Amino acid sequence: MGQINNINETKIADFFKAIAHPTRIKIVKTVYQNDFCVNDISEQLKLNQPNTSQHLAILKEKNILVKIKKGNEVCYKVKDPAVIKLIEEAADLIKKLSSE
Repeated sequence: MGQINNINETKIADFFKAIAHPTRIKIVKTVYQNDFCVNDISEQLKLNQPNTSQHLAILKEKNILVKIKKGNEVCYKVKDPAVIKLIEEAADLIKKLSSE
């Protein structure tokens, strides 16, 4: 908590906005364990390709995901595992708050 006074609130809010959609959380969880290409993500999450690409663009813009070229395909991976840890922490906090 020592860094709380040095926080750029706008950047923090922008980060949370980027992951504040169930589909984007699913995408992050999907590409965390394995790098997936756009078509694979669309298929796995049962989304159309343009919708998937829109969500991926938001996650990439906020540096949550990074692109990886695999031949002619563009794949994605989580840039920092701390993103998954944050999602897990949020899930734990939600459980804790709902049981009080």
